[in-house]
Amino acid sequence: MSANVSHIKKIVNIDSQIGGGGDIWMRLLGFYTLAGLNPSLEIHILIPEFMKTIAKHVYGDRLIISDNKSKSQLTYTVLGFRHLIKGLISGNRYISPYQYAVIHDKKKKETKDILNKWIFKCADLFNLIQVPPLKFITYYQGFLEVIALKLFRNTSYEAFKQQMNKDADDIKLRLNYKLPISEELLIPTDLKSNVIVFPNGTGRQFVPLTWALTNLPDAYYSFFHKDESLIIFKNAGLKTILFFKPADIIELSKNAAWTITTDSFPSHLLQSYTNDCAVAITGTLQSRIVSPVFAGVVIQATAPCHPCLHLDRNTHKLCSAGFTDCINWQHADYTSAILKSVRKK
Repeated sequence: MSANVSHIKKIVNIDSQIGGGGDIWMRLLGFYTLAGLNPSLEIHILIPEFMKTIAKHVYGDRLIISDNKSKSQLTYTVLGFRHLIKGLISGNRYISPYQYAVIHDKKKKETKDILNKWIFKCADLFNLIQVPPLKFITYYQGFLEVIALKLFRNTSYEAFKQQMNKDADDIKLRLNYKLPISEELLIPTDLKSNVIVFPNGTGRQFVPLTWALTNLPDAYYSFFHKDESLIIFKNAGLKTILFFKPADIIELSKNAAWTITTDSFPSHLLQSYTNDCAVAITGTLQSRIVSPVFAGVVIQATAPCHPCLHLDRNTHKLCSAGFTDCINWQHADYTSAILKSVRKK
């Protein structure tokens, strides 16, 4: 009795609920790309509820967006080793694309960083916590997210990029067709002749209010409907728009003359959708945060402290360099590059 191995599916179950929206989008894109390179794979991936509708809309032809956590073989984590010990003893196995990146981006390395690097290298060796090879640590995060898995370590970055390019047009078409936008979304009638800015981020990406008032006072500023920064911008007299679902971000950009976004969650959706957009790099390495298929405008960071570690600004009042606002926004060249990027569709 013989079997055609090309029809034998290898099933991979992933718990991908940890990380910001941008991390999860790049992770989905990474797995979608690998599924294109490996048709014999059947990838089941568990993601947060708010991402499921758009993920199924865009990636559902290759990825199975799961509802069953109990099937997960591997779980993404941002935790350090000591916080994972209990889970490891219980038999859980993890993927951590972040630990090496954090150590790499730190300006001043400490003894604990050397120790952590050694611990995670050993954990990877014994398949306890899989981490991406150090040689790839400055590469696009969508690649880092998946190359951490030993199953995919033989995938070259060139092959990965080629597959991304093959898929790019289809992904853009899906983001242009029957988007699962929210019923509450309101699009101003004059948005088509105005710039829209997605100014926020959980770290220090956010556009300072004073910068917005000085440089783009007539633009629309779009916020997630639960974001408290919305009130600050609105009370200052700036035009604001709410979005409720990830697909709303695409719909708003589609209806605007030009889009500007910080290097936060909206930027990752927009990089997959359009080149009529400027992505302002603040803290993260450009090579890691910008998709290799994005052909829009990238505003390079000018701050001497770039790249910086991601610190949630709700719990850390200062960045790792000691500033309240990212100092990129204080640089004339940075501002000039953003303003020069503006085009009319």
